[in-house]
Amino acid sequence: MHSQQQGWAEQQDALAEFGQFALSCIDLDLILQRACELVARGLQTPIAKIMQTIPESDELLIRAAVGLPRDIATTGVTKVPGGHGSAAGYTLVEGEPIVSHIPTETRFQVSEVVRRADVVVSANVVIGATGEAFGTLEVDSLAERTFTQADISFLQNYANLLAAALDRHKAHRERVANAEERSILLRELQHRTQNDLAIITSMLRMEARRAKRSETRRRLESVGHRVEALSLVYRRLYVTGVTDAVNLSAYLDELVKRRFLMHGLEHDDAVKLDLHLTPVEVDHSQAVAVGLIVNELVTNCLKYAFPLRQGTVTVTLERVEPGKARLTVADDGIGMPDDQVRGHGIGLELTPVLAKMASGDFTLEQRDAGTAGHLVFYTPDLRGGGGKQL
Repeated sequence: MHSQQQGWAEQQDALAEFGQFALSCIDLDLILQRACELVARGLQTPIAKIMQTIPESDELLIRAAVGLPRDIATTGVTKVPGGHGSAAGYTLVEGEPIVSHIPTETRFQVSEVVRRADVVVSANVVIGATGEAFGTLEVDSLAERTFTQADISFLQNYANLLAAALDRHKAHRERVANAEERSILLRELQHRTQNDLAIITSMLRMEARRAKRSETRRRLESVGHRVEALSLVYRRLYVTGVTDAVNLSAYLDELVKRRFLMHGLEHDDAVKLDLHLTPVEVDHSQAVAVGLIVNELVTNCLKYAFPLRQGTVTVTLERVEPGKARLTVADDGIGMPDDQVRGHGIGLELTPVLAKMASGDFTLEQRDAGTAGHLVFYTPDLRGGGGKQL
């Protein structure tokens, strides 16, 4: 029972992580490759691949894959027969999930790629509506295994999420090709991205409420908070009518106050919020990185620093010299647990990467009373000069 719950939790994590990645990436090859990596992790299979239909051809292209040796297949190059010539082709013919025990399969011919990879059991589902399919999502086991109905449901739900990402990518590509003005295009993308992020946030909250394990619920809520931080950036871009510049002080003001409300803290509570935010403009990618760092630090303050629910969280944004700013998030409580300080929490593990995205350096300071996180970063000249980069 515990193993089943753990497997379900890993699958939900894979869905949530892929949804977040697909919304933040516009490179289709990266999206497809990440899809293979996460679905293989979710189902614990050594091989996963995406087979793409080829217009005016009966063959299928191995568009992305994990676990396939290069001497057997090369993504973007190797093709397999369609129709009854492969498991993927047969899945498209039938228009429904197909599980195959390769050594005894008689419904279709087993492709050379599958034979050379020593696959024992495979499972395929269609990506997209029948008749308009992008291709199939396939996972392969090299040992005897039973793919349960729950496994197939997860695989199909994952393929549906991938299909939605492909639709967004296709729509984005068409809008880029047809848009007459870049500002109109970006405002439309900002609005659509904001709506997509809001939908994913709602889905994560719903899954968190349904989760039976507290750890699963906590992780889903944490991902939801990060997605919400991204959504606020796009909402501010859309509301202000600009295409790239973000007023970082206004964004952080809204983000931090929302995080306090999400933890059930109001203005008259014993845990106080002290904001000192100097107006600083950054581009939207910097705003995303800084916002995610602030989200992690404020969340950690509220979770760990005040066991008696009394104290102050201080957020300061200031210019330290032309083209450079410093952000500080501090508390006067008991500080964070040692494992969090050492970066064992996924949020703090990502902080160095986020700091690099923000063109800055991050340090964590343990004080006599509380903890302080400092981010010193370069700010671009959005009037056309371009800020100094690390």
